[in-house]
Amino acid sequence: MTGQPASTPWQSTSFGSSGTPSGPMTGQPVSTPRQSPGDGPRIGSAGEVLPPTGGRSSPARSYVLLKARPTAAQLRDRLAPPVPDGMELYIHEQDLSGDGWFERLAGQFAPLAPPPGFIWIVEGPVWSLDGELFGLCRQAEADREVTRRLVRLASWLGAAAVNIHCVDGTPDPACLSEMSRRAALDRAVPFLEWYVALCRQAGLVPLIENVPPICRMRRAAFIYTPIGVEPRDLLACVQAVPELRLTLDTSHAQLAVNAFRGVPPEHGDERLMAAARFYREQGGAPSLGEFLAPLLPWTVSVHVSNAAGLLAEGLPHDQGDADLEAAIRQLAGQARYFVTEPIDPDDDHAVLKRRMQRWLEPLVRGAGEAAGGGAA
Repeated sequence: MTGQPASTPWQSTSFGSSGTPSGPMTGQPVSTPRQSPGDGPRIGSAGEVLPPTGGRSSPARSYVLLKARPTAAQLRDRLAPPVPDGMELYIHEQDLSGDGWFERLAGQFAPLAPPPGFIWIVEGPVWSLDGELFGLCRQAEADREVTRRLVRLASWLGAAAVNIHCVDGTPDPACLSEMSRRAALDRAVPFLEWYVALCRQAGLVPLIENVPPICRMRRAAFIYTPIGVEPRDLLACVQAVPELRLTLDTSHAQLAVNAFRGVPPEHGDERLMAAARFYREQGGAPSLGEFLAPLLPWTVSVHVSNAAGLLAEGLPHDQGDADLEAAIRQLAGQARYFVTEPIDPDDDHAVLKRRMQRWLEPLVRGAGEAAGGGAA
């Protein structure tokens, strides 16, 4: 899809022009007793559906979260025993579309009964409400409305953080140049400043995530970006906008390391070959550990999965090119949240994510204790 749709119902919102939530579902979750799974939805005094219990936590240690779309099947699957410490929700653009988007999403959470202290993180989509790629540099109202809706949902849930991607995507690898990188970083700053202010007003931690050198964008596309692949891009963002924090995706980072090393592409597509040549000639961090090291002070969350070659992301922890155990030990003394992100054959049954949960929990907590505690 390209271009602006004929109608843009997403432009109507319960947020004021400043981006501050103006509806009743803002701030800390309503304090009500935890319900049992059979109790049905929790209803507030005004007849509104209340968020599931759980909500914001200020842990001094690291936590393991499962990844999910906010569908009834996936939410139910992720909350089955052994119950994780929390859940990161990937919000597809379709989840945010239409006038009834919020009521539709809230209804998915109505029957849930997560334990006290359950942690939520809300991650934004890679495509926007106007059918174009979401990006930090477009200055598009559709991207701002996506972000407002993410913040509204996160506030209602009592989430800890919102995560968006550090990206300015295009199918043209001609964007890969130092001049384009600097221009994109400059254009990104106003959006990031607005994003941080919006999150902070709602009591949320604003996160941005690194992206791979060739982005598939959940559609098997080949998308390129002048920012978001290299550690120095993320450093530039957090230095320009001091309250911004990071999500580090180990799979994306390993794909970048592979590109810097000159790993050949798996396809003969001319644009893909041009991008591979750019990263090979430019060079960069020669190992995952060296990619992560300069970003540790700003890292709050980690997306955990392995990777191989230039395109294969979301692999189990014991398959691929990354030494994930060493990376987790490196990150555990800094990061607060570790999100299981291997791609399952069936998204409604998190077999690989559960397997990673079992692997991560003792590793994260043991490494965190050895480092003397959790992240700031």
